[in-house]
Amino acid sequence: MNDDTFKKITSVLYLKESEAAQQLTPFENERRKRWVFGVSKRMENPLITDNELVKQLEAGFAGLFLPVSQTTAYRDISAINKLIGNIQLSAKNWYRYLIIEGAKAAYEIARVKQDGKGMAAALDKIGKYMMLDKPDNDFDWEKMIPPDIEPSADADLLENVEKIDNINQRRIELRRLFKSDMKLNATDIVDENG
Repeated sequence: MNDDTFKKITSVLYLKESEAAQQLTPFENERRKRWVFGVSKRMENPLITDNELVKQLEAGFAGLFLPVSQTTAYRDISAINKLIGNIQLSAKNWYRYLIIEGAKAAYEIARVKQDGKGMAAALDKIGKYMMLDKPDNDFDWEKMIPPDIEPSADADLLENVEKIDNINQRRIELRRLFKSDMKLNATDIVDENG
């Protein structure tokens, strides 16, 4: 698949079916349906194996899209992974979400049972995984001052640059030197077959 096709499909990836179908060929729209399905499956469960996803793509997932070959399914997985980006980061975020949701449920159970220690432990987990114990990394952009550069054609302002007297004569000499050097190093290609 070329980049133009990828860009075309991704530009309408999350549009309504009717709107996407107007901008894509039927073949591209089928591919879009499979990609949307794959992205949603990966986001629901970042640890789903490629094998499981391939089987679902091959089967057409209960008529959601047309069944495809195994080769096409693996091509789709490549595009899906490209869309999602770093799957490991997705998995880490998924686990963080899972832990926080579990801690919220634990907090609610502890609150109902009036268990102060359980509530505190659940809140501690939430605070840890939401990184509430760390200061916000707010950068003060007002302190960032761009360098004050004043354009100039005066070479004397440059540091560590030696001035070349009669620069035009030096350019002519260098051109002559490199042209003659190129001619000395050039070799003719002779066709041995004749």
